[in-house]
Amino acid sequence: MNTTVFLKNAFDFLSSAIFVLVFVRIILSWMPNARNALTQFVFDITEPILKPFRIFNPKNSPLDFSPIIVVILIEVARNILMRFI
Repeated sequence: MNTTVFLKNAFDFLSSAIFVLVFVRIILSWMPNARNALTQFVFDITEPILKPFRIFNPKNSPLDFSPIIVVILIEVARNILMRFI
């Protein structure tokens, strides 16, 4: 297998997995009583990804825009990488 094809597929898989986990976290945030091992796993995986982008949230806002920022950045990175490889 060609190395560039492997890297392209690996990045595509990783970006898709992060996208799905962030989307699942968004859905889980609407269900505050649904805490179990799976939800804890999703929160543990996504928190290090989302935390740096929380600085862009307005002060005292009940909305967290970090998942939207992360999803947009993932899609932009995926589009740029797929175009050049």
